[in-house]
Amino acid sequence: MKTKKILGIILAVCVLLVIAACANDDPPATDDPPAATDNGGDNGVVAENVTLDFWYWDINMQEQYNLMFEYLYNETGISVEQSITPFGDYWTNLATALPAGAGPDIMWMNHPNAVNYVPSDLLLDITDFNLDMSGFVETLYEPFTYQGRLFGVPIFFDTHALAYNKDVFDAAGVAYPPNRGWTWEEMRATAIELTEVVNGEVMVYGLSFWFSNQSGPNNFVWQNGGELLNADRTRFEWNTPANLEALQFWHNLVWVDGVALNPSEMSESNGQGEMFTNNMIGMEIIGLWRVAPYHDVLGDRLGLAHLPRHTHEANTFHNLAYVSSANTSFPDAVRRFMEFQTTSTAGDFVAPVFIPAHSASQHLYFENFADINVSVFTEAMEYARPLPIASINAGPAHTLVSQELARVFMSEVLTADLLQSMDDTVNELLAEAGE
Repeated sequence: MKTKKILGIILAVCVLLVIAACANDDPPATDDPPAATDNGGDNGVVAENVTLDFWYWDINMQEQYNLMFEYLYNETGISVEQSITPFGDYWTNLATALPAGAGPDIMWMNHPNAVNYVPSDLLLDITDFNLDMSGFVETLYEPFTYQGRLFGVPIFFDTHALAYNKDVFDAAGVAYPPNRGWTWEEMRATAIELTEVVNGEVMVYGLSFWFSNQSGPNNFVWQNGGELLNADRTRFEWNTPANLEALQFWHNLVWVDGVALNPSEMSESNGQGEMFTNNMIGMEIIGLWRVAPYHDVLGDRLGLAHLPRHTHEANTFHNLAYVSSANTSFPDAVRRFMEFQTTSTAGDFVAPVFIPAHSASQHLYFENFADINVSVFTEAMEYARPLPIASINAGPAHTLVSQELARVFMSEVLTADLLQSMDDTVNELLAEAGE
C-alpha cells in the first residue's frame, strides 16, 4: 500500500523451496503526474500511475522482476515497487504490518505461513476475480485456498538434490556420484575421500547440508522410515528410535567423521554458498533455489544428482504464491496483477531462476540450465513429500523447528533427551496456539 519451505502430494508430472534489495526499474516520469487512480475496465491501460508495493525475500529474483514489472507497466500502466527482506525478518515485518493495515499490496506467501494467514482475514479473497487457473495443477494452489475460496496464484515450486563441485572431485581423483541410487554409506565414504586436512585444519569439507525443517534432517528421517508429526499434525515427534537412528548418522558426519560443517560454520562461512563455489566443499544438499547462483559461478562444473537414499528415497516439496493484502487501496490493479500472473508470459520471467508453477513455462527452466542435470528436481516429485508443517501456528513452528535442529546439531553428542527437549519446546508453542 503506497499510501500508508501442501497436502496429499505425489506428483508424477514435470513440475517441481526458502531467500534481496529494492529494484529501481521505474516507469518514465511525467512532468505533472496525475493523482493515483484505480480505474475499472478489462482492456488496455487501466491503472494510471498506480504503484503496487511488493514484498518478497529472494534477491535471485530481482533481475527477473525488473524485467517482468517493466513488461507489466507497458501492458497495464501498473508500476510495482519491490522490497526485498531477508527471510527471517520478512515474516516479522509482515506480522507487524498487515494487522495494522499497512505493509505491501502484493507479497510472497509460502505454505507454512499460508496455514495461518489464509484464514486470518488479512489476505484478499481473489475468488471473484475469476482467474484462469488452468495452467496450474491444483496441488500448487490448494494450500492457498480456504473454505472453497482462492487467495493466491502459484509462482514456483522446489525439491532438493545433491549438488557436487566437479573441480573438487577432479582434484581429489574421486569419481562423481551416480545420478540416482547412491546410499548414505557410499556418500559418507566419498565425503571422507574428499575432505582435506592440513596441520589439523580442514581445508576442504567433503559435505555440507542445512539444518532446517525443509532442506536437511527431515529428508533423512523420512529416508529411514521415520515420521515427524502425529496424524493430525498438532505435535512434532522427533524423539523416536527411527528418527534418532537417522539423525545419529548425519550427526556423526559432523562430529565424528569431521567431513561436514556444523550449523555455526554453515551460517558463518557458507551462508550464501561461498565455500561450495570456491572449491572448499565437495558436496552439498541444496534446494532448487540455489541452482541459479551456483550455476552462475560454476557453470557446467556444477553436478546434480538425486539425494542419497537409505531404506528408501525421500525428498521435500514446497511452493509459493502471490497473495494480496485485504487492505490494499488498489484492488483493481491487484486484479490485473493476478490475471497477469496466471499467464505463461509471467511464468517465462520466473524460469531463469525457478521452475515456474505454470506448466506452459516449465520447459524454459530446463533450456536455461541445459548444461546441468536439473531434471533431478522434477524427477524427485515421484517420491517427494510435502513440507512437514503443523496444522496450527505453522509458520512460527516451522521457524522454531529449524532453530532447534541447529541447536541439536551444535551439540557434540546427540541423545534422545536432546530430541525430546526439541519436541517439548516446539509442542509448547503449538499448544499455546491451540488454546
